[in-house]
Amino acid sequence: MNIAFLDAGTMDLGGDMDFSGLPGLGTYTAYEATAPEEVVTRGEGMDVLVVNKVRVGRREMEALPGLKHIAVIAAGVDNVDVAAAEERGIRVTNVGGYGKYTVPQQAFALILALASRIVHYADDVDRGDWQKSSSFTLLRYPTFELAGKTLGIIGFGSIGRGAAEIAVGFRMGVRVYDRFPFEYPPYENEPLEAVLKGADVVTIHAPLTEETRNLIGADELGMMKKGALLVNTGRGGIVDEAALLQSLESGHLGGAGLDVLAQEPPGDNLLINRRDLNLIITPHSAWSAREARQRLIDGVVDNIRSWQAGGRRNAVV
Repeated sequence: MNIAFLDAGTMDLGGDMDFSGLPGLGTYTAYEATAPEEVVTRGEGMDVLVVNKVRVGRREMEALPGLKHIAVIAAGVDNVDVAAAEERGIRVTNVGGYGKYTVPQQAFALILALASRIVHYADDVDRGDWQKSSSFTLLRYPTFELAGKTLGIIGFGSIGRGAAEIAVGFRMGVRVYDRFPFEYPPYENEPLEAVLKGADVVTIHAPLTEETRNLIGADELGMMKKGALLVNTGRGGIVDEAALLQSLESGHLGGAGLDVLAQEPPGDNLLINRRDLNLIITPHSAWSAREARQRLIDGVVDNIRSWQAGGRRNAVV
């Protein structure tokens, strides 16, 4: 069994990860990063490719007839042409649930920072504004308590449910929308429009699919309460970024916290460096707690081991 991890450098921070389970599965090769034009060369002769964000499309699969398994070391599989894999009998697996603590944690870090205007007040101190104040305080930005407010959750898998648990601790109400039916009392699946209209804060925890691409556009943002907050730690393509900027600039939305953008790395994104807005952008880091990264590695090992034994653990295809 020949296994290659094409972007292992996305998982390790100064040697803090234990990769020892992967070499035990077969002949193992790890690359820090792999450019698109290197996928076929490095995948040649491999039975299994482990990928985080490296794209494996139809062209790559056609050039790698011996490929049997694409093990995605993430929950989302939007970097793999799943239809092409299914046509060729290539197993595709993912790792769900690894971020059920770390992603809600960052979602709420963004919510708290936006609600309390932490970034702007910290900038004021760095500029020396507080030091020059005639009073004990600076009172510049509208802030609000989360207690008594309503959190709208889009996507109610393990991460969305983790966000609901935190919200209850802050004495918030919770309303939920998911594309698929679920049973998770006391929560009920409501229409998206009802959740958007009823929430003071909306947090997105859905995967990017053709059905969710630009799910939150100008019309949906317009449904939200004036002054409401939007947080996205799911996938960037779910939110129409131009519409989001317009809503922030007009003052309809009170703020936004984004850990993901439609293009990553973002390059010249229209949302970056808008410190005049109540807008916080982090570099797709919500998933990256040390514990969560180790769960990802261990989950991939278990997926490959299950596949070797004829099982279908976390099989997407």
